Amino acid sequence: MFAIWGLLVLAGIFVTVRFTGLIDHMLPAGDPPNVTFGRDADLPKARNFFLACPADRLPQTDRAMQSPSFNASVAALTEVLIETAPDHGMELMSDVAGGEAGRLYFLARTLVFRFPDWVEIELILPETGTGADAGNNVSFCLFAKSVYGVDDVGQNEKRTRAWLADVVSRMGQGS
Repeated sequence: MFAIWGLLVLAGIFVTVRFTGLIDHMLPAGDPPNVTFGRDADLPKARNFFLACPADRLPQTDRAMQSPSFNASVAALTEVLIETAPDHGMELMSDVAGGEAGRLYFLARTLVFRFPDWVEIELILPETGTGADAGNNVSFCLFAKSVYGVDDVGQNEKRTRAWLADVVSRMGQGS
């Protein structure tokens, strides 16, 4: 009987901490990683990240995918990224301490324990020139990383793939 009461007390404490928002203060997100995107990017040793970039910027790692490119404006892609993020548990963060200009920063938290993950996007502006695709081929690099832990059990990859599939369907095309 004592064990049951003990479990009820612990469950009550967890519910109070979890659903009052107190746990978000206990697990601060800190500053975003501010990764330098490119083939020679310095990637974390821990397996708690996922990366998406165009093929010419994609580092050699099993925790990456090629990002889609779109025949659209940078503003249209930005709008769709921001609109679809909440459907995947992410919140756009503005005025991020340590953030770089020209990047979008999203904060995601796991459903039960509210562990924070940073999702950072650098939009790649279209090439200007005279070619057929010049001026309208917009892409991006994305880096999603858990703040705590050495392995994210594939959570960043699952969220990134689902989100980008949603973005591709909303944009109407992707390559």
